Amino acid sequence: MILEHFEHRGRDELRASALYAEDAVLEFPQGGERIRGRENIIALRSAFPVTVTFENCRTRGSGDLWVNEYTVHYNGDQPHLVVGLMEFRDGKVAHERIYVTEPWEPPAWRAQWVEPMRDEPSAGPPG
Repeated sequence: MILEHFEHRGRDELRASALYAEDAVLEFPQGGERIRGRENIIALRSAFPVTVTFENCRTRGSGDLWVNEYTVHYNGDQPHLVVGLMEFRDGKVAHERIYVTEPWEPPAWRAQWVEPMRDEPSAGPPG
């Protein structure tokens, strides 16, 4: 269900939103935004003023809690790295919290302790 969600995101928001409960809540903590209800989630995403593409890098979880790591491009520009937490209730997403960040170049001073992640699909902040 989650993989199908990402397959349709940015192209068919009605199909992409089939996994949300009617009373789902979507939150973006960095912007302090909360969207209540599947209809509002669909409306917001359908009205997005630019082309949005998604690359789902990893989905892990079990039971009612799933974590998605993915990359978002707005109008094909630089990637934004995303972690989304989906909480399910009765087989539908009841609550989702999405964290978005931009990748950065690591500072040279710590090179002796780290290895580059350039070979992974979504290189970004250490974690």
